[in-house]
Amino acid sequence: MICGMNPFARLTPGHVVRIAKVFAMGTAMIMTAAYVTDRLTVETAGIASFCLALSLLLAVPNQRSSELLGAAAIWMTTAEFMSCSQSAHFDMWRWAVAIATLALVILPLKVQYMRQLARTNPYATIADQDRRAWSAGAMPLAPSMVVIKRVEAPHPELEATAQNA
Repeated sequence: MICGMNPFARLTPGHVVRIAKVFAMGTAMIMTAAYVTDRLTVETAGIASFCLALSLLLAVPNQRSSELLGAAAIWMTTAEFMSCSQSAHFDMWRWAVAIATLALVILPLKVQYMRQLARTNPYATIADQDRRAWSAGAMPLAPSMVVIKRVEAPHPELEATAQNA
């Protein structure tokens, strides 16, 4: 097919990002209206959650996927509570389906990331390969602090030489 005839021939990732931003905003507005009017069913909550998750991931490529979908989960939980305050009924299934849909979106992304780590160096620990890995309950270190800690860390070879001398 000639390049001028194919509509995807001139499509750039920047165009996809802009289209996804509009789609994400539209999906969020529709979901908000559906939550406010209490017309969001379990099925439509799952579909809308899926559409919102995919459009958010495409709309903000520089943001971590877990942060984006976590923010969406918080927003959906808040919207469910706001709907509950208006209708006096918390729809647990609707909320659970919406949150589970977000989990189903993030799971393949995490598997893909783990595969990439395994291809990079299958014998190194994840903590050494993944700069984002940190223990639960602790604040992650800034990149400059990681460098300082690595420089200040004792080297086993140097300690063995010092003990032998």
